[in-house]
Amino acid sequence: MPKIKKIEPGIYRITEKLGVGCYLVIGSERALLIDTGYGKVDLKKTVSGLTSLPVTVVNTHLHPDHSGGNKFFGAAMVGEADLPARAGVPSNALLQGVAEATVLKHPLLKRPAKWFSSLMHLDADEAEYSPLPDAIDLGGRTVRVLPCPGHTAGSVLLVDDKSRLMFAGDAINAALWLFTCPESTTGGYAATIASLLPEIESCRAICVAHSGKPLPPSFARVFKEVLENIKAEDCRPLPVEGTPEPLLIYRKKTEGYSFGIFLFGSQIKQKAADSPSEH
Repeated sequence: MPKIKKIEPGIYRITEKLGVGCYLVIGSERALLIDTGYGKVDLKKTVSGLTSLPVTVVNTHLHPDHSGGNKFFGAAMVGEADLPARAGVPSNALLQGVAEATVLKHPLLKRPAKWFSSLMHLDADEAEYSPLPDAIDLGGRTVRVLPCPGHTAGSVLLVDDKSRLMFAGDAINAALWLFTCPESTTGGYAATIASLLPEIESCRAICVAHSGKPLPPSFARVFKEVLENIKAEDCRPLPVEGTPEPLLIYRKKTEGYSFGIFLFGSQIKQKAADSPSEH
């Protein structure tokens, strides 16, 4: 069974066995489930034990570890750029390629590679998807949706105006995958975070998916500066068969945080090299 932690009245963190945290925000008329984990357990049963209200499901992005449980609810909303009908599932093809290349090179790893491939693959036909609105009224509390492209093209931040908590999924995190969204650049991502700083810093805390410990809003400025200063010569090659170009890992310790960012070399760009619209 998933672990349940009451953050405050009307807000719960639900952590499935594989460690991904989902958040349930309850209003007076309906509840909002933010992410659904890998989908290895029926999250709907857990949610039903916490509220009898109708439940709306949203995904912070469409990676399988955040949306695999959508199948238990039948429908979910996601950032428009991550809609399966528009862009497929971010990471499905890439990670499938990694698994296949691993088996070709190391046949004895066929079983773990198959497990990895099934774990990280999302069947988008198991739920009906629709685009997220600008805000979701739960009755007595409104959750606003802030586009934050980077980790995936359709990644979003969700802000509960009543508690002033932000739910970030993987969009703001010290451990970050960029390579499943090859069109992202470090400079463009930093510019996006910079544009969202007023919203982020008005919140009490940033709730993330892969840690039960919330981040302080001040983390966003550190995150932005780290993205702005990534250089190829400071990255370490990470041999991964099946990727379209060599994968790099950037590690940085600063101001009490330890960063690990996985990306392609072609994604390393400073803000000045990106679109003028980002300034």
